[in-house]
Amino acid sequence: MSRLAQSVPRILGTILLLCATIAVSATAAQPPDDRIPVRTADDLPRHTYKVQGKSLDILRDRETMNRLVDAVLADSLADLREYRIEDPATLIAYYDRIALAYDYKGDFKQAIAFGDKAKALKTKEADRAVSGITRKARFAARLAAGDDEAAYLARFREEYRAIVAGLPFELVKDDLVVRRNQGRLLTREMVEASYIAGIDPEIEAAKGDIPAHLAETLLEAYITLDVALPLVQIMGEVCGELIDAHAATLPAEDRWTPRLVTLDAAAKATPVVVGIWDSGVDTSLYPENLWTNPREQANGIDDDGNGFVDDVHGIAFGLDRRPAVGPLSSLAGLQGGNKAQLMEFTVAQEERSAGVLNERVKAFETFLRNLKAENRRTFIDDLALVGQHAHGTHVAGVAIAGNPFARIVHVSELWPWKDIPDEAPTVEFGRRWGDSQRQAVAYLKRSGARVVNMSWRVPRRGFEAQLAAKGVGASPAERAEIARRIFAEIRTGLEEAIRSAPDILFVAGAGNEDNDVDFAEYIPAGLRLPNLITVGAVNAQDRFTDFTSTGTAVQLYANGYRIRSLLPGGHPVEFSGTSMAAPQVTNLAAKILALRPAFTPAQVVATMRQHAEPVPGQDGRFIISPKRTIEALQREP
Repeated sequence: MSRLAQSVPRILGTILLLCATIAVSATAAQPPDDRIPVRTADDLPRHTYKVQGKSLDILRDRETMNRLVDAVLADSLADLREYRIEDPATLIAYYDRIALAYDYKGDFKQAIAFGDKAKALKTKEADRAVSGITRKARFAARLAAGDDEAAYLARFREEYRAIVAGLPFELVKDDLVVRRNQGRLLTREMVEASYIAGIDPEIEAAKGDIPAHLAETLLEAYITLDVALPLVQIMGEVCGELIDAHAATLPAEDRWTPRLVTLDAAAKATPVVVGIWDSGVDTSLYPENLWTNPREQANGIDDDGNGFVDDVHGIAFGLDRRPAVGPLSSLAGLQGGNKAQLMEFTVAQEERSAGVLNERVKAFETFLRNLKAENRRTFIDDLALVGQHAHGTHVAGVAIAGNPFARIVHVSELWPWKDIPDEAPTVEFGRRWGDSQRQAVAYLKRSGARVVNMSWRVPRRGFEAQLAAKGVGASPAERAEIARRIFAEIRTGLEEAIRSAPDILFVAGAGNEDNDVDFAEYIPAGLRLPNLITVGAVNAQDRFTDFTSTGTAVQLYANGYRIRSLLPGGHPVEFSGTSMAAPQVTNLAAKILALRPAFTPAQVVATMRQHAEPVPGQDGRFIISPKRTIEALQREP
């Protein structure tokens, strides 16, 4: 479903330019940086590592782990020497990996040094505030207590509390909630079960030659089990106490809600068709806001002969990228889960991440604690499928809120939801996917859609991971080439489709991986088209969320934190993500078009930008202001 030039007087600018020229001349003797440039994630080197056995066997074999960590550390340091990596998120990942390796080796000084390198590159206040604090508290406690374990744990509590209590509560409260939740839930048995279910199948598929991401996962697993797990309960207790201590304080100022606006049903406005290209929409929830195909009936027949059966309010595609039936993505792939219970757990996940501790959350935690290792993979897959099934309905509610003139047309898709797919992706699959995107946009054009929300993303590296998980390809290079070809088919299909609809504004969510959409090669977020805009997420206090992806073209932002809308069936829930920020922009665009139906996509975007407000501390990034924008339009003749 994550930054943020000052003008100077011309004379001063000339002086600065002159000084810069002198400085360049003075350093001209410096050797050129002849490292290999890395422009996208595809340029990064790929490594594999030899291991034998299952995850817990590897983790318990210190000799194997020593060899693995030494190899990962050597490769990571060598990559930094040989490649010119300028993407901050990638450098942060390298520094964190190196810090983790030194942590494993007991080199406190180097671990903290590389952790600080990662921290220096982080541009989000909350990220910087909490970066490295657990490691520093651990090391301080170990230096003070030596090998006395009881004294170490007591000293860690003191060190950790002192650091966390000194941080601005509103800035770090989300991280405190995460720590409190971990302290309530995690046990060694639960963590080990997650490794058995999560990475053992991938290790088996790798046939003794695991890709780098699995090696790093094993390193993280060792630190978690051997170092962090004894401290989890302490951190959870400390964070819970701090949360409780601030419970009576006033909540932070909500700067988002006052920006919202509702169009009067009696306003001089025109109905506008809004495309929800997502996992489907429960159309029964929005009966007054539906586009209807006048030539189709829900009778199991393709009445209008367009290749889609029962496309009364839109079209659907199945997992195979071929036309499907129904306004909601299929749940036929459920392997053993109860739909009602899984929907409850979907709500519980969101409540839990927001710090809510109600009976639903407690039931969810109890279920997770008692879940057997052999059932964990099935449960995770089922929960992911239900979450996807619910996604589009929630997005639709955000996109049409306060707009009686909105008319929904859906393009419903069932996307791959399993980390380890049943079948490996193929180039032919990619070709069908690209063709289905051309079909989707052609349908949106015929429906008269003016703005289309796309709260989804397809990463090229994801196909490499799926191929590796299914044991396809003799080497990382071969898998990378297959993934490139699959991705090229999808990207070309989507780009051609959007270009063919210049009168439609497409709105994409940036992503939730706190990275750069261009470097990561996301689509649609990474496409550069005149009728597409990519949206990042802030919270109600106008700060970047900890998850929002960014990039040079991600200039518009909207609230994507705890946004209330409906699940299929009508249950209200608060979801977070750039998936919730994008439809806020779609919502405003639809209201603009209702009032100004002749506007082009470029005019709609220009109008939103004209009345947007700057993201504090993030030059060139702007938060939409719906009320200001609509009121300005209504004042104009």
